Amino acid sequence: MELEELKQKWNKLDERLSKSEVYNERMLKELLRGKNQTHYERLRRQAIFNLFTTLFIPAVVIPLLHSKGIFHDVSFYLLEGVCVLGLFMVVCRLILLSRFNVMSGIQTQLRTLTNYKRGYVYETVICLPLAFLGICLTLFFENTTSPMGIFFVALGFTCGLLCGWVGWKKHQQTMQEIESNLQELKEFEA
Repeated sequence: MELEELKQKWNKLDERLSKSEVYNERMLKELLRGKNQTHYERLRRQAIFNLFTTLFIPAVVIPLLHSKGIFHDVSFYLLEGVCVLGLFMVVCRLILLSRFNVMSGIQTQLRTLTNYKRGYVYETVICLPLAFLGICLTLFFENTTSPMGIFFVALGFTCGLLCGWVGWKKHQQTMQEIESNLQELKEFEA
């Protein structure tokens, strides 16, 4: 009789343990999805900040410098064109970010992440050289400009490089964390 009681207790304990494992696995999946959602929201906030910055520069800073006589017409239109291109790229990134959904399948999320990373690389490869070209052409056309104009161009270029580098490092870290979470989720499904 003792042996039968031990078997029953062992079976009950085994059943509770298996329920606990399923519960813990489900909780861990929810935790990983929550982390990814936080990362996606952080990327959206960064892109929205970039959008407002990209709107502020051509709408306020460049016209102000033009009205003060620091930039001539050619440079003004050139810089405005570069900023409009940057605005277009930021809007494209926001569109790609809107496709992230933590409740979709792992393969869908990985595909969306790959598309987003491809868009980010295109944005970097296209916008950085064009921005640099725009700044160089501005300096070329503004050879008669005051030292104050060159100072503002150099200051903007330096700030842009610094902000871009810090943003790129943060972005890389976020991408690695998202990929790590998705790989863990993929292991649970296997």
